[in-house]
Amino acid sequence: MSAGIAPEGPHGGVDGLSEDIRGALASWAPGILGVHVHRSVSGPAEVARLVVAVADAAEITALPGDGATARAELHTADARALEAAGERPGTDARAELAAVRAGCRRAAVALGLRVPVAC
Repeated sequence: MSAGIAPEGPHGGVDGLSEDIRGALASWAPGILGVHVHRSVSGPAEVARLVVAVADAAEITALPGDGATARAELHTADARALEAAGERPGTDARAELAAVRAGCRRAAVALGLRVPVAC
């Protein structure tokens, strides 16, 4: 897998990616969408539930910035999160979660939020 998709290191594995996604959503979803984000998530299934809740909330909330793009990114991210949680043979949960992380970042940018640049 390309290092650009899901970097190695302390946040490169499934648990690290799950926590990255949770932390990123926790920084903006409660304030903009009113979605409660738990203090931790444990694996792809919990990430999927969180991302689906955020995407659903975005559907019924007036969003700043480019709301349509943010909604589309969140729905793509929720589909990828559900794929990661499905544990089907041949599914690379790590790659799916990296795509979820990227989609959530693109949604935040579409909403006009600043997101840190990953090194």
